Amino acid sequence: MRLRNPVGRAFAGDAPPSAPRDSDRAATAPSDRTLLPAVGFSALAQVAPLLTNLVLTPYLIRHLGLDRFGVWSLVLVFLATLTVLDGGVGASLARFYAYHAARGDREGTGRLVSGALVLFVALGAAVTGLCLLVTPAITAAAGVPPRLQGEAGQLLLALGALLTLALASNSSVALLQANGRFRALAGVSGGSCLAYVAAVIVLIDRGADLPLLAVLAAGRYLLVTVGGLCVGARHIRIRRPLLPPRSERRDFWSYAVRMQLSGFTVFLNGEIDALVVVALLPVRYVGIYAAGYQVANALRSLPLYAFPPMLTRMTHVYAARGLPGAVREFHLLQPRWLPAVLTYGVVTTAAVGLTVQIWLGPGLGLSGAVAAILMAGYSVQVAFTGTRTCFVRAIGRPGYETRYSWCSTVVNLVLTVPLTLVFGVVGVVLATSVGLMAGSTYFVVLCRRLAGLRERRLPRRWLLATAAAASVAVLGNLLVLRVGWHGVLPLLLAVLPVLVGLATAAALLLPHLAATAIRRTVRDE
Repeated sequence: MRLRNPVGRAFAGDAPPSAPRDSDRAATAPSDRTLLPAVGFSALAQVAPLLTNLVLTPYLIRHLGLDRFGVWSLVLVFLATLTVLDGGVGASLARFYAYHAARGDREGTGRLVSGALVLFVALGAAVTGLCLLVTPAITAAAGVPPRLQGEAGQLLLALGALLTLALASNSSVALLQANGRFRALAGVSGGSCLAYVAAVIVLIDRGADLPLLAVLAAGRYLLVTVGGLCVGARHIRIRRPLLPPRSERRDFWSYAVRMQLSGFTVFLNGEIDALVVVALLPVRYVGIYAAGYQVANALRSLPLYAFPPMLTRMTHVYAARGLPGAVREFHLLQPRWLPAVLTYGVVTTAAVGLTVQIWLGPGLGLSGAVAAILMAGYSVQVAFTGTRTCFVRAIGRPGYETRYSWCSTVVNLVLTVPLTLVFGVVGVVLATSVGLMAGSTYFVVLCRRLAGLRERRLPRRWLLATAAAASVAVLGNLLVLRVGWHGVLPLLLAVLPVLVGLATAAALLLPHLAATAIRRTVRDE
């Protein structure tokens, strides 16, 4: 039997699929006992780099100085931008690795691994050649102080090598994900981050250490790449020809272009903000923005760890019961998702400005304002689009997600420059936050037109519970801030009032949410 094109209509979900046989479902649907640990280990793997940044940022600011840290942040912005704008390759590898894994095609996986590495080396070489030409212009345009232009130039020349290793490490991560090796992935990610933190603390001292920092970062990517390939070696077989056949390359690039269109909005709503800061403000503001952005992004990511089980559950319901079943599942999940995520968002938005000052010191209060404004937009986005995103992906309509993402991007781009000229770095993130809120509202309207998805009223206790939780979190952080301690350990202490506040809200809301879920289930039955 001829296999369907992996990016063709068989996977597009344009029509509700027929209910799978029990044998098929057993082969494709993971049980709760295997799914939940996989989500946990996947979360650990994703949290490790975030925790690494939280630990090292105050250390690097103290040892490098804010200007030098701004230069390092600028290079990381370029690296993140190039990683996102890789033609959709990184975002597509996990899907195609999984396709080969499902067929037991180890040789196909091996060709995809080698083909991706060849492409990444070519991209890195092209970036290196470009940097040789434009490095003086970039350092001048970014306002790099004359005393740091030599170091900045060395970092930019190393950007191509860093890009190759970063993309290769992403490929190894995708290989482990596609084969369900989440426990090993957590070990590889956590081990590389621990080695990187230890090396930075031991080797980075005061002075011109930016090139050494780039070498250490390259070492972390190399550890992930080699570790991932070693762990995943049993899923790979290298045979001639070494590259995928032309038909698969054509299918891959067709899929990758679509992923790049969606990924481009991530770049425009995230990395472009830093580029605007570079263009319009002194280079030290890149570091101020980067510190606030990474805190807000880390907080935003926590609710997103629930996406894999939610998406899997909704996809299976759609496969068995079609669109009406998926709509019913949405209306079961959303009344619990919305109040929980909104409460989390309000509490973290209220406390994050103080938390950043506890972490980095009062001199970086502007980073706290950046984090709070971004977190406000992220909270609205995740609360209103999270379950809807799972819904449109499950029913095979990801174009609706792309439409709302581009709406957010357009609003962001229109507002960014005027707000930046008026409010500086705060204006940059204010434009992003407003864009996210506008796009989320548009997504709600789109999904209502598509399938009649509607919001239910928030629980009557929601406002009281959220206000109490936010008050506990803010008051606790004020007390920690008054102590005058700064760094990672005080940051952990500042987290405690936030957790107490969220626990208080949960105690007030959970009985009502549980009762609502029971009534809804009984009525539907």
